Amino acid sequence: MATLKDRLQSIFRYRVAKYDSNTVAEAAGLYGLTKAGANINESNAMAISTVYACVYKIATTIASLGLDIYERSGKEVHIANVHPAHELIKIKPNAYQTAFEFWETLTASALVYGMGYAVIERDERGFAVALHPVHATDVDLREVKGERVYIVKDFGAVRPENMLEICNLQRMSPIRLHRENLGLAKSAQDFGAEYFGQSGQMTGVLTSEQPLKKEQMDMIQGSWNHGAAQAGTKLMPFGFKYQRISISPDEAQFIETRKFQAEEICRIFSVPPSLVQLPSQTTYNNVEQQNLMYARHTIVPWTQRIEQEIDRKLIPAFQRPEIYTKFRLVDLQRGDSTARANYFTQLLQAGVLSINEVRMEEEMNPVDGGDVHTVQVNQIALDKLGAYSDAISKTDSTNG
Repeated sequence: MATLKDRLQSIFRYRVAKYDSNTVAEAAGLYGLTKAGANINESNAMAISTVYACVYKIATTIASLGLDIYERSGKEVHIANVHPAHELIKIKPNAYQTAFEFWETLTASALVYGMGYAVIERDERGFAVALHPVHATDVDLREVKGERVYIVKDFGAVRPENMLEICNLQRMSPIRLHRENLGLAKSAQDFGAEYFGQSGQMTGVLTSEQPLKKEQMDMIQGSWNHGAAQAGTKLMPFGFKYQRISISPDEAQFIETRKFQAEEICRIFSVPPSLVQLPSQTTYNNVEQQNLMYARHTIVPWTQRIEQEIDRKLIPAFQRPEIYTKFRLVDLQRGDSTARANYFTQLLQAGVLSINEVRMEEEMNPVDGGDVHTVQVNQIALDKLGAYSDAISKTDSTNG
């Protein structure tokens, strides 16, 4: 009899090998043209470069952050690396994915489809031993006798406590909500592809000063259309005139339309345009501010969603709140050595971190005397601060 792991791995392999965009679109209920003439669904929307860039930026940012389970005992806090769920969320969620790929997949699914799902495999004690992602369109949420049940394609029913789910706002797909915006972007993209695919050839009407027979018309039309995709100057037959009926990309505001729609997509996903290589008013002085806004208003809400879902589903109730999950948002500064240095300097001067704690964060060996916490007042040790204060008070009294 196939185990839970075997059945879920089979589902995963099926989704990778048998992925059919028509099936996905049908399941999402998104067949039909937008007003701009483009057919938009969650699958083909990823062919729009700005959609792909925004989803990629958020999903990879989330996946690249450190994620740990912590245990609080009184005033002491340490990483609970022996907890059964710690390896699942940090190193190996299942037999066929890394933790990076797992969180990237679930986050991308939530961004595109509104939901990211993973079935939780548990041992006989009830602890999670594996997390198996399933495609969003393979999951159907139903109400059975007043209880929510997830029906997974080719698998069966899954109870809510055994389904890890990362949801977007109101569990809705932004692709579905903003079909018309994306349809305009897709139509502009298709127009550009068609225009340049015809080597910039303007469409128009050939007129003749003489009446033509059908055979002559077919011959002229075939000669004119032959090699329409090839660049070069065409020879007009004697007595014919060409009247252009189309407009140039500049007249059609093609470039401005594409730029505006790209910015609209960035607005939908709350990603600064500069982070997906779009021209913007970004300068050297405000890059840091934009990165801060991206971290605070885009990444932090997603990390909160994931942290709370992990705490709710992977950490038993009797262990909460002493054991909890936390993303390492300081990793957002990993590529910015100046910001990271300023961050640690301020924490050192305030006595929050010791030298050895900073060195550990930077994967350096400890140094002798580096465990002492200091503050900025002459970098005096915290346990000496009282004596220093008394000495200052006596000096002031003597001088008075």
